[in-house]
Amino acid sequence: MRILFFVVSLWLTTSPLQGKIVFYSKRDGNAQLYTMNSDGSQQTRLTFNGDGDAWSTWSPNGQQIAFDSNRDGNWEVYMMDADGSNQQRLTRHLALDAYPHWHPDGTRIAFRSGRDGNDITSIYTMDLDGNNLRLVTQAEFIAKVRWSPDGERIAFEGVLGGSREVFVIDADGTNRWQVSKTLPRSTMRLGDWSPDGKKVLYTVITKPLADGVAYQYSMVIATLHRANRSVIKFEPVILPPGPLLAADGHGWGAGGKSIIIAGKIGNWDIYRFWLADRQLIQLTDSPATDFAPHEWNPRLSVRPQQLLPSFWGGVKSNRLRP
Repeated sequence: MRILFFVVSLWLTTSPLQGKIVFYSKRDGNAQLYTMNSDGSQQTRLTFNGDGDAWSTWSPNGQQIAFDSNRDGNWEVYMMDADGSNQQRLTRHLALDAYPHWHPDGTRIAFRSGRDGNDITSIYTMDLDGNNLRLVTQAEFIAKVRWSPDGERIAFEGVLGGSREVFVIDADGTNRWQVSKTLPRSTMRLGDWSPDGKKVLYTVITKPLADGVAYQYSMVIATLHRANRSVIKFEPVILPPGPLLAADGHGWGAGGKSIIIAGKIGNWDIYRFWLADRQLIQLTDSPATDFAPHEWNPRLSVRPQQLLPSFWGGVKSNRLRP
């Protein structure tokens, strides 16, 4: 066992495999999907259509991407291979279906939908062919949804009789509780779970008291107490001094040590912020909006709770195929 653990550890630290970031950009006109390496190199356009493609997420094995598109007249959920081929429409409804996110075992996708009425927004899950729809929960409004790394909970941002907050709910629709701290004149935007499933990242957007004053944006990391369904602590993300406006469309770096940020200095670009040394690295520099980054890393493409060294090879070769 010790020899096997050493071999796995050596592979984790020396593997040449590169992570990938998928994002949308308006650099060529309307919003289209692109990928790049984790250092910002090899930026490649994946989708080409006359309408918009946005809010994309990697499958757990990195072989497919789920995303929103309004190419057929309204926003629906689509799926394609990681190179942009084999694009397939998964949802078919006149109402808006958006913000897809993969279950960590790669077999189902969660998304938000307005199909249940003008005053109701819902979270559904579906199989990869768009069938077997299951209702998880409903609210006055729901936006982004994110499955937890163990697949047992779903985080979402929404309105439930008050301001826009971040909530966590069990995957079967029970035990809903609020994660974000309610603040005056503020709305909350969900980022994502940390890779170990213990923390949730979100943005606080605060409306100014006076007209003509800019909105204030800040990011918060909430450490969760799962058993008590409560927050152990709130930690502000302190960015380096400067003009960067970090807002919606952010998430954790694949290793859990950085945050991938959609930030604005003149126009929207994508940055990586290292939590330990507070180093901010710009990854894109286009003349138009680059937004909603999501990073996949081949070293962390399964649930952390199941990353036992003796099972690593089997997991990589067998269990990651959707």
